[in-house]
Amino acid sequence: MSITSLQDVKEFSTERFTKRVLFRHDGGVTFVLHFLPGQKLPVHKHPGTDVILLVVEGTGTMILDGVEQEVKQEDVICCGGETEFAFHNTGNSETRLFVTLNKVPNESYGQNI
Repeated sequence: MSITSLQDVKEFSTERFTKRVLFRHDGGVTFVLHFLPGQKLPVHKHPGTDVILLVVEGTGTMILDGVEQEVKQEDVICCGGETEFAFHNTGNSETRLFVTLNKVPNESYGQNI
């Protein structure tokens, strides 16, 4: 077991967004992205994973396969790793995204809980 405070890894840079890895486990990774107003995460994919993002703080624009969607604190985004996604902090304050990239053993995993 491991416990990490998001406050302990909270770090912004005027040069570009920052990424702080929290955990690596069984082929997955959990991290936090920090954006100042105007900073962007470029379009990219994570093939072979499921991507889950939680807006911890702030607002911005999430772009999923070219479609823009405004997001705000406590919004949760889930997409497959083949989805092209990007993020732009279009707000006036700091934005933090909590991200998990995971591998699921098979389609039926967890359906009958």
